[in-house]
Amino acid sequence: MRTTRVYYEGKLATKSIVFLPNKSAHHLINVLRMKPGDTVYLFNEPFGEFIGHIESAARLDVAIAIESQCRTPEVPPLTIRLGLGLSKGVRMDYAIQKSTELGVGSITPLYTQYGEVRLKQTERLEKRLQHWQQIVIKACEQSGRLSIPEIHPPIPIENWLKTSNESCRLILDVQGARTLDRLEANDLIEVTIGPEGGFSKKELKMASDQGITAVSLGSRILRTETAPIAALAILQHRYGDM
Repeated sequence: MRTTRVYYEGKLATKSIVFLPNKSAHHLINVLRMKPGDTVYLFNEPFGEFIGHIESAARLDVAIAIESQCRTPEVPPLTIRLGLGLSKGVRMDYAIQKSTELGVGSITPLYTQYGEVRLKQTERLEKRLQHWQQIVIKACEQSGRLSIPEIHPPIPIENWLKTSNESCRLILDVQGARTLDRLEANDLIEVTIGPEGGFSKKELKMASDQGITAVSLGSRILRTETAPIAALAILQHRYGDM
């Protein structure tokens, strides 16, 4: 039986009726072909998850009657901030999608020395951010997450590495001496992963100068869209909720 989950930004409460935004309404009615009476789950981080049914549907005006709460807001045992080197098209989309499914807390795209992608035009950048936001929302709807990871605008890797915080800070490097299963980790981990061309020596030195630990995923060199999946899965299994 299919479970249809929809992210809703507003207030959710039992015995209430909410109207879906146009994109969500279009997806339910025109893509999934749902009808009045069909069951829908609505969720967001502040209020949790609620079960309801389609009360009415006319073009893009879809009303959901909320019946009961099925999940309360949750605090994850581990927060992971991901700094991800910008890569081309579907590779970046895939990395963002799978990182979301694996529970990442936020994603900051990074301009790096060997990265080939530059999003300098304001209009182009805004469209890309909106595109990534939709990927994140759909990944949360599919994976059962309540919280929507924040997608930050791209920044130079120098700015990312120089940000001081109290998290366990890591950078993936095939020559790193440490591994992800032996860390002095707390409930906040920051991971930096490079683009297709990897990191330059200058960037790795900059990370080392900032006290960031270089870690390796083993002898294999993973693609830029594969590395976040492997790293996040290990971290969630070792320190999180997998």
